[in-house]
Amino acid sequence: MRATKPKTIVVGAGIVGASIAYHLARAGAPVILVDKSQPAGAVTRKAFAWINVSHGVPKPYAALRLLAIQDYRRLERELGHALQVDWCGALTWHRDLAETERLAREHAAAGYDVRLIERDQIAQLEPNLAEPPRCAAYAASEGAVDPVATTAALVDAARQAGADIRLATEVIALASNGRGITGIRTRDETIGADAVVMAAGTDARGLCRPLGLDLPVDPSPALLLRYRTAGPLAKGIISNSEMEIRQATDRCLLAADDYIDESPENGPDAIAGRALAAVKKHVRGTTGIELESVSVGIRPIPADGCPIVGFSVRIDGLYVAVMHAGVTMAPVVGRLATTEILESPRVALLDSCRPERFDS
Repeated sequence: MRATKPKTIVVGAGIVGASIAYHLARAGAPVILVDKSQPAGAVTRKAFAWINVSHGVPKPYAALRLLAIQDYRRLERELGHALQVDWCGALTWHRDLAETERLAREHAAAGYDVRLIERDQIAQLEPNLAEPPRCAAYAASEGAVDPVATTAALVDAARQAGADIRLATEVIALASNGRGITGIRTRDETIGADAVVMAAGTDARGLCRPLGLDLPVDPSPALLLRYRTAGPLAKGIISNSEMEIRQATDRCLLAADDYIDESPENGPDAIAGRALAAVKKHVRGTTGIELESVSVGIRPIPADGCPIVGFSVRIDGLYVAVMHAGVTMAPVVGRLATTEILESPRVALLDSCRPERFDS
């Protein structure tokens, strides 16, 4: 362990940056959290915020996501009533019955809390489903959060632990002495630091490139749809080929969908209309449901889909924390990144996430 804790600047007050700042401050490190806007001001605000293990991802990443669910339980204990996680469970099914069975079987074999359930059980869990599928993969331990409230809780807890929170402060460049990071430059000043955590999402690539580090992170738009309902329609998270929905409040249903383009047939409004049609088709009690808002969130997607987490081997003192599924990953990344920043050892769980994997 280092004799003194390094002064660290975290760039980006989305949920990942907020979590890292919180964990650093809680460990007694001097930390400054900087953001050009407000907490959760960019893509975090527009996240569907399903805390899940997911499927179709490499095994090391899947293991991290499983650990992330456990870390949310820890964070609940640490933050108390400030963090509200809805452990509502999730139902997932595919048109292909064999694919649904394979999903449940493979997750169960890996030790995840996912099991195959039949139509009668599905109907008990989600009584408003018009035609429950023959079977579905049920993950009882998955849930969701309000991403804005969760980020605010992390920022407040970081502040209470001693973090210096600087909002509406745009970072225009990373400061370097040619060998490593010396701090950041804002529009008004240069702030010195021993380490800088780059948790700025889609802005990370542009900030790192002048120092010779080209992070392969591309912007990927996605839609968050809010529908006003007369009452609750879903008890948990429901995901299939036609819809991905969850109840945020008794009168607000959220839906997530892929953004396609700005054409009339594939633009946000058209997609919102198709999503609403799918909800009306598959869910009872939708009389009076109305579209409230459509938000486009620009997700930072690394080239191979896995998070980029760890110290740069090219630039001393630069720690990268950029990923999709930031809401799910925030607690575990905050904890493990803090260990690496303050205690120096490389955490083996993050080995598949290292920035240098993209070096040619």
